[in-house]
Amino acid sequence: TMTWGSQNSDDQAFDQLELAWDSGVNFLDTAEGYPIPMSEETQGRTDRAIAKWLKRSKRPRDSVVIATKVCGYNDRFTWFREGGGPTRVTKQQIMESVDASLARLGTDHIDLLQIHWPDRYVPLFGSLRYDPSKAREGDVSFAEQAEAMGTLIKAGKIRAWGLSNETPYGVCEFARVC
Repeated sequence: TMTWGSQNSDDQAFDQLELAWDSGVNFLDTAEGYPIPMSEETQGRTDRAIAKWLKRSKRPRDSVVIATKVCGYNDRFTWFREGGGPTRVTKQQIMESVDASLARLGTDHIDLLQIHWPDRYVPLFGSLRYDPSKAREGDVSFAEQAEAMGTLIKAGKIRAWGLSNETPYGVCEFARVC
């Protein structure tokens, strides 16, 4: 899915989804930042391709499990939020991300919302060692992120939440605050 809207057309996405569903697949993974490479011009096209498929295929929504992801901290991704600035995993930004994803996907709920990568510094995307000099002040607390997820579940906007590209420490901290 991460190439739909950039390297693949909506028609190709439709054909791939039809083949997948005819073969027994029922789970779709997307993200607010897809397709990759992430850019302001293409952001959200993958979600819109999925929405077109849902509408055109007339598959019942309850037969499709949709997972998506909210961006973690990135000071270069300034186009995702209405106010500009870096992507963060604050309660406000999580809520804004979910509302935008629901609109792009053309659905009333997300089955699984994941935090794509942490708000705090962690070595990701090729980095293997933790570099303490890259730590930032003002990280969004684990409790605030978990509270946002609980609020979204109570509102019926998401069914479950999880983590992507998280460290063992981060998983343990989320388990502790929940």
